[in-house]
Amino acid sequence: MQPGGAEANVEIHAGRPVRPLRTAPVPAAEPVHGGQAERAEAAARCDRLLRDTLDAVRPELAWRQGPTRTGTRLLAPGSGPADGAVHWYVARSLDIVTVISPARRPELPGMVATAWQRRGWRLTSVNAGRPLPGLAAVTPDGYRLGLEFGPLGQARLTAVSPGTAARPGWSAEAGSAPLPGAGAGTAALPRIRCAFWSALG
Repeated sequence: MQPGGAEANVEIHAGRPVRPLRTAPVPAAEPVHGGQAERAEAAARCDRLLRDTLDAVRPELAWRQGPTRTGTRLLAPGSGPADGAVHWYVARSLDIVTVISPARRPELPGMVATAWQRRGWRLTSVNAGRPLPGLAAVTPDGYRLGLEFGPLGQARLTAVSPGTAARPGWSAEAGSAPLPGAGAGTAALPRIRCAFWSALG
């Protein structure tokens, strides 16, 4: 373990993953919202955005794979030529399991925001000064990212693909696409200490 870094085991990753992230397979019983290849490609793109974000954080954070979500939504009326069409999306997430002390929590959103802006991603929400800091952004190709803290120090980084129109004839129950991190349960409790991120002051 490097000074100020985080240690890792087979389930927890520090910095770059020890093995490539795998996109979650689509269960056969699940309603078809998009082609298997299209959804796998969207999941892989989400994974790359998450890894690019964590690669910019120093000292490195330990993390584990969070939940994968898929679903459908309807575009808002007047939003474009595909107005009213059913669109599918994929969401991927990483739970940060490094203990981030209250004194250090505002620093992580600031570091992430800087990395996102350098890549040309537009910030859509910043709550860095609040007790539970967080932020959200959107990429030029429509992927949405979010960083959220929970009341017990949990932190989750989420990427959601833009809505893609389902092919004619495919059936899907339309709903609303969640914001990054919403409705996916609670992030894992942090348990790996770091000389920098876990410092009390």
